[in-house]
Amino acid sequence: MDLVRLIKLGGFRKLAPKVSQYLKDDRTQRVFSFQSMYAGLSPYDALAIYAVIAYMDSVAGVFAPKGGMHALPVAMASAAVKHGVKFQYNTEVTKVKMVGNRATGVETSTGEFIPADVVVLNPDLPVAYRDLLGKEPWSIKRLNYSPSCYLMLAGSTAKYDHVAHHNIHFGHSWAGVFDELIDQKVLMTDPSVLVTNPTRSDPSLAPAGKEIYYVLFPTPNLDADIDWKKIGPAYRDHVVETLEARGYTGFGAGIELEHLTTPQDWSDRGMERGAPFAAAHSFLQTGPFRPGNMFGENVVFTGSGTQPGVGVPMVLVSGRLAAERITGLDKTYASRARR
Repeated sequence: MDLVRLIKLGGFRKLAPKVSQYLKDDRTQRVFSFQSMYAGLSPYDALAIYAVIAYMDSVAGVFAPKGGMHALPVAMASAAVKHGVKFQYNTEVTKVKMVGNRATGVETSTGEFIPADVVVLNPDLPVAYRDLLGKEPWSIKRLNYSPSCYLMLAGSTAKYDHVAHHNIHFGHSWAGVFDELIDQKVLMTDPSVLVTNPTRSDPSLAPAGKEIYYVLFPTPNLDADIDWKKIGPAYRDHVVETLEARGYTGFGAGIELEHLTTPQDWSDRGMERGAPFAAAHSFLQTGPFRPGNMFGENVVFTGSGTQPGVGVPMVLVSGRLAAERITGLDKTYASRARR
């Protein structure tokens, strides 16, 4: 019944036309449809069901943990330790050891073997298959990937009274941005960008009188013919110039500390095609069509590359599903996966 209702509501139509049925101002339409980029698609190609992202942002609200996002995994790790979990940090796993269809443990870069009853893999799914399991099934090779992004993290003396915690700055060429990023696979000529100012909500994140800025410029992924090792420095200057033209006067001069991440850096960190948003959520890569979260009898995947998909809520769901596989709460699925 829920599926029938979703069809009647138009959930399987395209997002941009569906939004335009209810919102007539093109600026408001952008605010309620740009989130499809998180799913790796233009709002003209994404399913209307992804309007749920804007709904959650607008109705449920967006929360920022005190102490920054890093405070969340630190708290989770602390809770796990209290329940007997042992973390072995700074240890690189290079291979999952298999006997037949069952994993017996993992091997590290130092040659250490760590036995395990269950192996949970959180790297990007194609990387986990290829580098740790030595497999590249068709269901993985067929995937198309989301655009990537250029990310600047800046510690700054510059403060702007007109900005909020999250700020989205749209270029004039709205449809053109998606055509460039996804179809032409070139850099944006009229950028639409995200600027987050976490110290606006939590001044304790920076020393007194200082600010933190998180600047995200969408870019093509590494399927594009772009050499980031060559153009990275020039693109950094382009980012600063764009921000200053959009009202962040003196942004470059205010930077005291910065950290830059290009699509090549994302790839070097283990993200297929340098795409931090993983495989795009096209129809045949969504829901049950997205790669499953089990391999063999006891290898379980989590993260944005597997079901249900990209975004903090869905990645948390993938973690819950992994726990259910491990503890046997979903015996039907596990039995089916072993066949």
